[in-house]
Amino acid sequence: MPHAYYCAKCKNEQTDPRDAERLAGILGLPLWLPKDKAGSFGFPDGALACRQAIDEADCVICQPPIGHDCAWELGYAAGAGKKIYVIGSLPEDDWMTKIDIHYVDPAALAPGFRQPRADSGPVGVPALVAQDRTADGGASRRRHALSGRAYTRVAAIDCGTNSIRLIVADLPSAEHGPDARMVEVVERFDIIRLGQDVGRTGRLAREAVGRARAVLADYAALITAFGVERVRMCATWVSRGAADGEEFLALVSDTLGLRSEVLSGGQEAHLAFAGVTRALTGGVEAPYLMADIGGGSTQFALGSSDAEHVVSADLGCVRIAEHCLRTDPPVPREIAAAELAIETGLDEALAALPGWQDATLIGASEAVTTVAAIAWARPFSSSGSRPGWLTYHEVDRVVTDLLGTTAAQRSRIPGMHPDMVDVIVASALVVRATMKHTGKETMVVSRHGLLHGIAWSLGDRPPHTASPAGAAIDDGKVRS
Repeated sequence: MPHAYYCAKCKNEQTDPRDAERLAGILGLPLWLPKDKAGSFGFPDGALACRQAIDEADCVICQPPIGHDCAWELGYAAGAGKKIYVIGSLPEDDWMTKIDIHYVDPAALAPGFRQPRADSGPVGVPALVAQDRTADGGASRRRHALSGRAYTRVAAIDCGTNSIRLIVADLPSAEHGPDARMVEVVERFDIIRLGQDVGRTGRLAREAVGRARAVLADYAALITAFGVERVRMCATWVSRGAADGEEFLALVSDTLGLRSEVLSGGQEAHLAFAGVTRALTGGVEAPYLMADIGGGSTQFALGSSDAEHVVSADLGCVRIAEHCLRTDPPVPREIAAAELAIETGLDEALAALPGWQDATLIGASEAVTTVAAIAWARPFSSSGSRPGWLTYHEVDRVVTDLLGTTAAQRSRIPGMHPDMVDVIVASALVVRATMKHTGKETMVVSRHGLLHGIAWSLGDRPPHTASPAGAAIDDGKVRS
């Protein structure tokens, strides 16, 4: 089970684990407390139990003071490529400052910090109040690149029909060159189904808005705890299509201290294309045809260094599932209706993208990555021969196996995300139809997309400098 590994509790009894528990909570992870799990901490049993827990962890959390026993855990975690979060600061001469550590402001983890008021008003502290980088003893300082050139810490939020995502990342400065990569500090992915029943009612469901508010309160705490300088939140189809979309944007402002932008389909496609292509490695030839299969719509973009042609199609997996696949499991006439709707949308979209026949197909979003995870979890998957590439045969097998299964049966399929169970059939149908219509035998699977494009867009925006009274951010700029 994914978890956050906590170094300090078993080594240092005077360390209070509540800050670590709070940080793990807003990261969306349970906290693994070694002293409570391993039983004995003699050698080798305790060390082996801790090593296994670090191997399985999403990240490692610790709090100063750091003793020798805790230091080996952090050193092992660094070697294993795990993200390391230190709550507070370390002495400048501590050897641990030489490895890649993300410092967390402990003030942002205090009990009751940033909790919504009882009257459902705005969160208590504006999310984007400026931090005094000298007065806090360096607790929220960012680690500079080894070359001495600083990165800029940004936060991007992508609010879609099916999910909401946050990434806190360090963007390289121009001196690092055009091929420099962002350094991901924190990434959260929450399926909240904001678009629940919007296609039928035209309005956001109250329970969906409540789920969004709770997640955004966590995001606000993370933005502050990690000393973010620039922030941008973008909403997509669901905010464009809901009659009460403006009310949701007001809730965002109250909860997060941030005014969200509502992207057009074209803007969404351009940003997603940038996020996907900036993460590509060798072996993927241009031009690229990107298919970002979302919950409410699918964005297609065609180009090489930049998106030259974009189109937004009404092919979201949530919309297809709600409109067509209403029986569990779907019956043949429902499947036929879904396939017809998908084929019609694809015909219209591809007609607006001249030259797509010669492009490499790249798929993005949780719809694509979940289908790929299911395909690659099979014992005879071909992914080992070409990592990151999904074949049409694999997708066709996934679709064939999913059709006729109930939600309970789908939930037990290896690779299945538990919150994608009710839309995975629609997702797989869209992925398969996209490959079939384009005649592509393979698809590059990218875990990057709109969220990362939003983050990269902050490289050209000025940092905020709030007054002591606090300020919110409007489109990356200070709004008093």
